[in-house]
Amino acid sequence: MKNKNLRIFLLILLDVLIVLFSFLVMAKLRTGTRRMLADFVWWRAFFAFVGIWIVGGLFGGKYHLEKVSRGKNMLRQIIQSDLAAVAMIFGLIYVFGQFRFSRKIVLGTMLGTFGLELFIFMGIYYALSFRRENRNYASTPITTKSPALEEAQSPIDILQIPKTIPAISHNVYSPIFSEKGIEASLSQPLRQNYLRQFEELCDFLEEYLDLNRFADAETLILNSEVLFNVEKELPSSRQMFINLHRINDLRRLNVYLIKVSELLKDGGVFICHGQTITERRTHFNRKYSPILGPPLYFLDFLLRRVMPKLPIFQGWYFALTRGQNRALSETEMLGRFYFCGFELVHKREIDGLMHFILKKTNPPRTDQNPSYGPLIRLKRLGQNRKVIYLRKFRTMHPYSEYLQDYVFQTNALQEGGKFKNDFRVTSWGKVMRSLWIDELPQFYNFFRGELALVGVRALSEHYFSLYPPEMQELRLTLKPGLIPPFYADLPQTFEEIVESERRYILAKHKKPFATDWKYFWTGLWNIIFARARSK
Repeated sequence: MKNKNLRIFLLILLDVLIVLFSFLVMAKLRTGTRRMLADFVWWRAFFAFVGIWIVGGLFGGKYHLEKVSRGKNMLRQIIQSDLAAVAMIFGLIYVFGQFRFSRKIVLGTMLGTFGLELFIFMGIYYALSFRRENRNYASTPITTKSPALEEAQSPIDILQIPKTIPAISHNVYSPIFSEKGIEASLSQPLRQNYLRQFEELCDFLEEYLDLNRFADAETLILNSEVLFNVEKELPSSRQMFINLHRINDLRRLNVYLIKVSELLKDGGVFICHGQTITERRTHFNRKYSPILGPPLYFLDFLLRRVMPKLPIFQGWYFALTRGQNRALSETEMLGRFYFCGFELVHKREIDGLMHFILKKTNPPRTDQNPSYGPLIRLKRLGQNRKVIYLRKFRTMHPYSEYLQDYVFQTNALQEGGKFKNDFRVTSWGKVMRSLWIDELPQFYNFFRGELALVGVRALSEHYFSLYPPEMQELRLTLKPGLIPPFYADLPQTFEEIVESERRYILAKHKKPFATDWKYFWTGLWNIIFARARSK
């Protein structure tokens, strides 16, 4: 009940702001009204106007979004509420001669308010409806609170720390299933019957899969974006599932992938394809020419890439597109696959679409909030082992945190501990990192007293545990800092990082101000002129 009342109160407050904005816009257009505003004689009529508008909304059900089952019902409630308010207001104007504003001001304010309400309230309604349908995977808060992301560490902090991760094998994948069900293998029917029109896809599958290890009777091949077609399948009933429809058209993509994982046996294979944003850009340039292609692609990018990540716009996006033809980066596709329990066997671009061979290796993740919002938070250890949450602007594609091991498998570490060609970082993310824009939210932690201006880098519990015990104790005696000693000393190995931090901590215990003064200016010089930065 408390949450319900709070939601209604916030919607009423939002409506008041909408009315105020519409009124001020009209006031700017009318010279006489601006003089009235300067004399502060307008507030009585204005508050009466707002009061009537709110009463109309309460009786018309405009603020009870949770009770509305369909979009057209929400639209009807907004119209009914506003028409009731309009009738009351014009009744006061014509019958009682109230309101000191001109009728044009009143009418303009009402029309402006109605238009904004349609856009904002309907957007909120559709966003809430989408979240109810996809309760575990549809939240788009300002700050991402994904456990996988909170524990992730910057590459520069894991510099030269020994990791034994095997490289991705390009051998043929040959799962072990029961010999009983493989009397009729998939090898011949796949090329001769099911995929005879997809010769290049057959070549791709034969190159990386031992098709004799898959039973024809336990293979499912569809060309559909409908969730029902996989929901009706029995759990662990299939060795292979091939969907010939683009995953860009799957509205509830995570739910769909989890259902696919459930219908597959352990080690089972899922083959799918999708259009990446890189392929999408190429398609626009080819279809509309290099002149019209880029601006049209930019508009498409705003609609299908940006809108789904903004709370109110997200609602409108799914209402207008039904989730069809979504713009997805290759990184996000891979991240969603790994999030839902799959691992990549191989991928290949065929006919302008990226095709994936995936094997089921893990149960799906249960994280409620994968990285979609503009801000992320990182769980770190502060002074005296106090847990703090650092804020940063997100610079990687959504779901990138679930590809940490995949990146280690496919990318070597170059000097300085940076990943070579870390595909998870977006183009605008690279710009933000080079200009330190992504670090600006950490000033929130600085003003909260959780970070110092200069200090050792805040570490996750996992990477903190890799330090020698005596260094762990030393690190906990000081606050982490915005500018760590790394940027002053520029160490090249993990051991050098430990020694650099040891020197800094011991020096600061002896001369706090002088040490920070020295490290601040040296680090700043290296950041600006030596380009010391984790990219």
